[in-house]
Amino acid sequence: MDTTPTSGQALPAGTRLEEFVVERVLGSGGFGITYLARDTRLERRVVIKENLPVFAFRDTESSTVHPRSTRGEDPELFRWSLESFVREARTLAKFDHPNIVKIHRIFEENGTAYFVMPHVEGESLDQMIKKRKEVGHP
Repeated sequence: MDTTPTSGQALPAGTRLEEFVVERVLGSGGFGITYLARDTRLERRVVIKENLPVFAFRDTESSTVHPRSTRGEDPELFRWSLESFVREARTLAKFDHPNIVKIHRIFEENGTAYFVMPHVEGESLDQMIKKRKEVGHP
């Protein structure tokens, strides 16, 4: 059984979060899902990072995120993940450097937290590394 966050846990295209509309999943990892979305107020594409760690799940009927279990350490871990996620966004927002992503805003919805970043067109780092390796320049 696939237990990655995107295995039935990602928000579907068209989901509205505040003034943002999810277009598609960009990626996922052990602590969340990253989406390409449209900012309907400013009419621009953005990237939204969602806190959805492996010890949590989304109720697909309500879109609400909950700890996997109400017992044991899952509730405490989920609280910790939310606090860490918000702290990460606040820390990133303090920096003004071209190599550090900007944070447009942070908000809570669906029992979890999200932060919004600019969308930058272009190749991903993984794609660039792969191309370099193919031509003998790792």
